[in-house]
Amino acid sequence: MIPRFSFRFFSILFIFLIITGCNSRSARNPAGGLKPEPVREETVTTVKDKVPAPEKVIFFIENSGSMFGYVNRANEFKNSLVGLAYLPEFDKVSKRFYFINGKYDPAKRSDIRITYVGDDPETLKNKLDPVSFNTGDVRYSDLNEMFRISLDSAKGNQIAVLVSDCIYDVGAEDDPLTALNIETHKTQQSFRNRLENEDVQTLIIKTVSKFDGDYFYASKKGSVKIADEYRPFYIIFFGRTEYLNELLTEESIAGRMVTSFETARFLVNEERNIPYQVTPSLKRIGSFKLDFKDNFHLTDAESLRGTFQFTIAADFSSLPFSDSYYASVNNYECLSSNYRVLEVEKISKKIPGIEGTHLITLSTGKNPLGEIELVLKNTIPQWIGETDSRNEDLIDSDHTYGFSSLTDAISKAYEYKNNREEGRFPAVFRIRISN
Repeated sequence: MIPRFSFRFFSILFIFLIITGCNSRSARNPAGGLKPEPVREETVTTVKDKVPAPEKVIFFIENSGSMFGYVNRANEFKNSLVGLAYLPEFDKVSKRFYFINGKYDPAKRSDIRITYVGDDPETLKNKLDPVSFNTGDVRYSDLNEMFRISLDSAKGNQIAVLVSDCIYDVGAEDDPLTALNIETHKTQQSFRNRLENEDVQTLIIKTVSKFDGDYFYASKKGSVKIADEYRPFYIIFFGRTEYLNELLTEESIAGRMVTSFETARFLVNEERNIPYQVTPSLKRIGSFKLDFKDNFHLTDAESLRGTFQFTIAADFSSLPFSDSYYASVNNYECLSSNYRVLEVEKISKKIPGIEGTHLITLSTGKNPLGEIELVLKNTIPQWIGETDSRNEDLIDSDHTYGFSSLTDAISKAYEYKNNREEGRFPAVFRIRISN
C-alpha cells in the first residue's frame, strides 16, 4: 500500500511535468508572455491541369523547283531545319517527314504530291539534297493546298510544320496582283474553316540561308540564276496554343537557328489571368494612394503640373511573344480613356516588393480620373511589312514577293474569329482611379 504522502507527492509531480511540458512547446512573445502555437490550417494545393504531350510532329518540306537552291550545298537551311527536328522538346514525340509539291490542276495533269521521307531527323538530313528533292511534281507549288494540308494535320495532339519560300505561284497572268489577291482569299478561307471549331496557333519563323540555284518568277515565265547569295525562307508551325507556347519559346527557337530570325504568332485570343500590380514608387508623376481593400484602385489622385503618371508591373511569362514585341508601345492600347503607354521596360534584376517581367508606364495630360482598361494587342510585327515586295525583280535576303498578302490572309482569319469572340485580347489590365 502506497503511503498517502507519497501519493500526493507523485500526483503533484505528474501535474507539474504536464504543465512544464506544455509550456516548453509554446513560443514566448517579446514581452515574455506565453503565445499559443498557431492553429495550422490545412493547405489545399491546386494542381494546374498538365497539358498532355503532343503525340506527333509532322513536317512538310516544299520541294518545288524554287526550293532546290536551298539544298545544293551544306548551309543554314539544312542546319536550321534539322536542328528544329532535334529539339529536346520533341525527343519523346513521334515524327514524320514529307516532301510536298505540285498543284491541283487537271488540265495540266498535275496534283499535289506528298512523298514520305522518314521518321528520323537523321534520315531527313540525308535526304536534303537535289537528287532526293527531285520527286513528285517539281514544276508547281500550290501554297494554298500546302496550308490546307498542314492545317488539317494539326488536329488534336498533333503539330504540323510547313517549310517553304512562301511565294505564291500565280502563273503567267496578265494581272499578277489580281491573281495574287484571289490566291490569298483562298488562304484566308482555309484558315477560317480550320479555326471554326478548334484553337490552332500559327507561328511563322523567318530566317535566311545561302542559296545556289534558280529563282523562278511567280507571275511571269523564266528564272534567274542565283549563286552563293542569301535568300529568306520560312518555317511555319501549326498546333494548339498551349503546345506552341510551351514547346516553341523564343529561347528554344534561338538555340536552333543558325542565323538571325524573326517570329510572328497568330492565335485565338483568350483573356488569360496575367498577374499585375501597381508600383507606386516607380516613375510616378502626381500623387495617389492605393486602396488597401482593392490594390487596383488608386484614390486621392492628383496631377502634377497637368500630368499624371504611374507604372504597373506585369508578368508576361505565360505568353509566347518576344521581348521586342512587349517593348513596343504600339502593341498596347488604353480603351476608352485618356491614357497612353509611355514606355515598356523589361525587369532585368529583382526589385524588392515587385513581381513581374515588365514595367508598363501609363501617362495622361488630361483628367486622370476614371476606369482604365489597358490591353496588349495581337498585332502584326513590323518585319512582315518590311519583308513584302510587289516587284519580282527585287531578289535579295530580305524580301519575298507578295508576302504581306499571305500574312494578311492569315491575320484576317484570326481577326474574324477573335471578333466573333467579342474582341478578346492576350492580356487585359484594369485600373480604377478616383479623387
